[in-house]
Amino acid sequence: MGVRPMKFKITERKIGWHKEFDSSHFLVLPYESKCLRIHGHTYKVDVEVWGKLNENGMIFDFNHLSNLIKLLDHKMLVSEDWVSVKGDGSVVVEKNGKHLEFPRDEVVILNKPNVTAELIAEWFAERIAEKAGQNIKKIRVKIWEDPRSYAEITLER
Repeated sequence: MGVRPMKFKITERKIGWHKEFDSSHFLVLPYESKCLRIHGHTYKVDVEVWGKLNENGMIFDFNHLSNLIKLLDHKMLVSEDWVSVKGDGSVVVEKNGKHLEFPRDEVVILNKPNVTAELIAEWFAERIAEKAGQNIKKIRVKIWEDPRSYAEITLER
């Protein structure tokens, strides 16, 4: 019995990636909540990227994802809407009756109106999309704030 050649077509492949980072934040909400106070999480990030192999034989470079984690790890996450002064090596945040001053390298300013898990997931997915080549068809990011709670976003081309 001989071996018959099989015909197949690869249309898409998927990579998956999981990492953790520690950051602090607070939320702006129109109601009383403990989340109005500064607090932190050990966030877990799950990323899935679908696409075709690029000229380097990969769908997406995992190093881009690791660099995003390094950017966020052990930092204060704030909305750009809350920043009143950004200069001379410091960032001043004024929101929820707080006046906070941080060294510039200890804060990440997100271009989002709040710092919810949903918006952190969106920010993360947008940074991936900025680095993605035309071979990428879909990006899914899931941000876990704790073992029971996550937010997820999917971007598609």
